[in-house]
Amino acid sequence: MSDSSSKDVTPYDAIVDAYDIEHLTFVDDIELYLNLATAAGDPILELGCGTGRVLLPLAEAGFQVVGIDASTAMLDRAARHVEERGLGDRVTLVHADMRAAAGVPGGPFGLVILGLNSLLHLPSQCDQGQVLDAARLALDPRGQLVLDVLNPTAEALRELGRGVHHEGSWTHPAGGTIDKMSATRQIASEQILESTVWYDHLRTDGTISRTRASLIERYLYVSELTLLLKRAGFVEWQCYGSYDLDPYDDYSDRLLVKAEVTRSLHRAP
Repeated sequence: MSDSSSKDVTPYDAIVDAYDIEHLTFVDDIELYLNLATAAGDPILELGCGTGRVLLPLAEAGFQVVGIDASTAMLDRAARHVEERGLGDRVTLVHADMRAAAGVPGGPFGLVILGLNSLLHLPSQCDQGQVLDAARLALDPRGQLVLDVLNPTAEALRELGRGVHHEGSWTHPAGGTIDKMSATRQIASEQILESTVWYDHLRTDGTISRTRASLIERYLYVSELTLLLKRAGFVEWQCYGSYDLDPYDDYSDRLLVKAEVTRSLHRAP
């Protein structure tokens, strides 16, 4: 089922084909989300679901999943995957801003997922806080939010600013290969990363086509993120540094947070 009545254009609409090829190959976090979904139970809400990278394996595992995204092109591609896999009775797709999560039908939700930097696509602290507010309101009182963002270490930020990066190559299902390149400028005073990403499709006949998009992300430090969680009404959270839930430290590549709106009785205050 899909609800995408509006046709607002986002930067991701221009790169949906290549984005889909790239992201469906990334599965490092899927086992974590399956385990959390098993503990939480139905229904599950994914904010910024894109083309369905996370919600598809959750639905295939038998969970009822609602996915929202601001890009109609992304949702159209997700809907195609849902139909191809026969998951229409388990997946609802909604065209909406993540800040509108509290009004999404199908809740309250036992688990809300903000995966793979989705929260960073909001360009201000106020916007990011509104997403966390909405996530908290969408949760069942005993539910859990899980979010995954870049840990903005000094080394990570320096590396992002070092010219053009070749981020990877993937096989195109129509033949040939896809290469992804990116260049990023940091505005440190605003914690902003302005990136241009482009995908080159090298076809088997030797021709090349290019798609590109300009993206803005606002990174978060752990102290700021936990303050936003507290302001949103979360009462308990744990920070991790990997998808294996290793302890978080200043050198972790990722910053993962599990947050609850009801204090767990088995944990000390």
